[in-house]
Amino acid sequence: MQYPDGRDRWANELTGTIAGSSVQAGSIAGGVHITMPQSAALPTPAQLPAPGLFADRRDEMAELRALAERPGLVAITGPGGVGKTALALHWLHGLKSDYEGQLFVDLRGFSGTGPLPPDEPLERFLRALGALPDSIPVSIDEQAALFRSMTTGRPMIVLLDNAVSAAQVRPLLPGAGGSLVVVTSRRRLSGLVVDGARFVDVDPLGVQGALELLEHLIGADRIGAERDDARSLVNLCGTLPLAVCASGARLAARRRWPIARAVAELSDEARRLSALRTGEGDISVDAVFNTSYQALDDAQARAYRLLGVHPGPDFDVSTAAALLGADEDHVADLLHGLVDASLLLEGGDERYFFHDLVRLHARDKAREPAAASDREQALARVADWYLTSAVTADLLLMPGRWHLGAYYVSGRRNEALTDRHAALAWLEQERDNLAAVAQEAHEAGLHSVTWQLCEAEWPLFLHRKHYRAWLRMYELGLAAARSCGDPRAQARMLEGLGVAHLNLQQIDAARDRYEAALALERQAGHRLGEAAALEGLGLAALATGDQASAVDLFTEARDVHADLGRPRGIALMERHIGEALSAVGRHDEADTVLTRALETFTRLDEPYHRARTLTCLGQARLLAGRPDEAADAFHASLGVAQETGARHVEAGALRELARVAAHRGASADERRYLEQALAIYTELSAPQAGPVMERLGEMRAEPSAPQEPPASPDPEP
Repeated sequence: MQYPDGRDRWANELTGTIAGSSVQAGSIAGGVHITMPQSAALPTPAQLPAPGLFADRRDEMAELRALAERPGLVAITGPGGVGKTALALHWLHGLKSDYEGQLFVDLRGFSGTGPLPPDEPLERFLRALGALPDSIPVSIDEQAALFRSMTTGRPMIVLLDNAVSAAQVRPLLPGAGGSLVVVTSRRRLSGLVVDGARFVDVDPLGVQGALELLEHLIGADRIGAERDDARSLVNLCGTLPLAVCASGARLAARRRWPIARAVAELSDEARRLSALRTGEGDISVDAVFNTSYQALDDAQARAYRLLGVHPGPDFDVSTAAALLGADEDHVADLLHGLVDASLLLEGGDERYFFHDLVRLHARDKAREPAAASDREQALARVADWYLTSAVTADLLLMPGRWHLGAYYVSGRRNEALTDRHAALAWLEQERDNLAAVAQEAHEAGLHSVTWQLCEAEWPLFLHRKHYRAWLRMYELGLAAARSCGDPRAQARMLEGLGVAHLNLQQIDAARDRYEAALALERQAGHRLGEAAALEGLGLAALATGDQASAVDLFTEARDVHADLGRPRGIALMERHIGEALSAVGRHDEADTVLTRALETFTRLDEPYHRARTLTCLGQARLLAGRPDEAADAFHASLGVAQETGARHVEAGALRELARVAAHRGASADERRYLEQALAIYTELSAPQAGPVMERLGEMRAEPSAPQEPPASPDPEP
C-alpha cells in the first residue's frame, strides 16, 4: 500500500529535531530499554589553569577560606591588574580535592573584543560534563536549565573569570548541590546580591607583598643587593601586581640591568605607563587600563578623563561637581559608576581618589587633542571652586583682615562652610589639594588664582604652623605675582614669607623679605601694605632685642592704621608695643596697652588675636611679679586657643603656665605643662621644641630646682 504521494506506508523515517538517543525499528513488542555502557559515565572536568606567580595576600586568603566553609557564590572584585585571577586560582587549587570537578571560563568582560555571550561558556560546560553535541539545546534558557540539571547534586568548582555584568554570570550558575562559584570582575557586580553573592575586594599589594612578588621574578640576590631601589621600584608601580610583573619580567630578561635603571625609567611620569610593559607586549598596564576605560559609557568616560585633571590627591562630590560642571546628584552617580568599574577608589569619609597609575592613565586620556578644550575649562572651574571656598573659610576665621584678592568682594561663597570650626577643618583637609591646584594653576598661566590661593590660606598657616608647606606655598605665590607684574601682590607674598621666617626664628631672612615688601608697597602707594611691612620689621627688631626700634616701627604702622580708621590694625600694633614695653621693664604701661588691645579684639570677635594678646598680657604680668594674675591670663589664652584650634598658641600658653609653676616651685606642674607643650611643638615641627626639651632635661637632672621664667614672646603678627 502506498500513500497518495507515492511513499511506502511502512517506510521508516526520523523527522524533526531529536535530543538524546533514538530507536528505529520495524515493529516493537513490549518495552524499550536503553543501557549506557560503563565507559559512558559522566566525565570529571579539571579545567582550572595553573595558579602562576603568587605573593602575600594573607588577609584575602584568610577571608576566602572562611567563605569556603559555606559553598555558594563569591565575587572577587578589584581593578585590572590587581591579581584577582591569581588569588582565585591559588585559593581554589587548595580546595579542589574537596569537589567533584572544576569548570573555568574567561568571560572576556574587558578583553577589548566584547564580552563572551552566555551560550558559549554554557556549551563548553555542558560538553565538559558529558553532554553529546547533538543533545545541547539551542536557546540559552534551555542550556542553562540543562546545566543546572547536570550539576545538581554534584559539588563543583566553577570559576567565571573576567565577568562584565550580573546578567552575563547568572545563566552560568550551577544547580543545587554544594558547588562553589567564584566570579572575578573589575566591576562590583551588585546585582549578584540577589543570588546570594558574597564580595571580596582586592587592593594592590602592600610594599612587602610587592617586594615578595618581585623576588619571585628576579631572585632574592638582586633584591638584597639593591633593597632601596627595589622598594622604590614597587612604589613607582603603585604595588599593582601587573605593574610589578611588567617591570620584573623586563629585569629578569636583562640580568645585567641594575634595578636602579628601571627606577630611573619609571620616575618620569610621562613615560611610566609605556614603560610598564614587556617587550612582547603580552603584559601591558596601559592596555589593561584601556580596556576598562573603553567599557565605560560616554558620560562616565568624560568624568574619568576630567577627574584626572584634578591636581590633588583626593576630592569629594562637591569638588567633582565643580570640575565636571554638573549637579552633585548626577556627579555622585558617575563617581559610583567609576568605583563600581574599579577605576576610582572611595575612602571611608566620602572622598574619592585614583590609584597612582590609574591617575596617570586618566590624565593621558584628558591630554588627547579632542579633550583639550574640555580639560582647560575643567581646570579653570575647579581652581575657581577651591579659591571661592578658601576665601569663604578665610572670612569666617579672620573677618577683619584686609585682603587684595578680587574674590573677597565678589560675593560668591561656599555655602557648605558655615562656622569657624568647619572653615579651619576644611582648610586643613584640603591643604594638599590647595597646594596642588595653586601649582597647576601657575603652570597653566592662571597666576592670579595662584597668589590669591596663598592669601586665602593665611589663617591655616597662622593657626597650624605648617612651616615647610607655608614657605613653599608663598614662594610659589611670589613667583605667580611676579608673572602677573603686580607689585602689591608681590609685597603681600613677601610679607607672608617674612612671618614664616620669623616663626622659624630666621630673623635675617625675615628682615630681607620685609624690606623688599616695604619698597614695593611704597612704590605702589599702598598704605595698608606699608603698615604690614613696617609691622614685620618691628617684629624682627623685637626678636633681636632692639625694643626701641621696634616701638618706633610699630608706632609708625599704628599711625597708618589710625589714618585709615582701622581699629583692628591699631590693636595689633598696640599688642606689639605692649610686648616691647614689657621687655624693657615698663610693666604698667605694657599692661594698659595690652588690656586696651584685648578689649578691641574681644569686641571685634577675633579669637586668635584675643588668645595671642592674653598670652602677651600674662607674660607682662609675670615679669611684673604678679604670677596669679599671669596664670589667669594664660589659662584664658589656653581656653580660647583650644576652642579655635590654634595649636601653636595653645602650646605657648602651656609653656607660660610652666613658667608660672617654676616661679612657684611646683616642679610637677611645670613638668606636666612642658610635656604637653612639647607634644604640640613636636607635632608642628616648631623650633620652640628645642628649648622645652632642654628645660625638661634640666628638670630630670635637678627635679626640685625652680627656674626664673625668661621673657620669650613668639613673633606672630
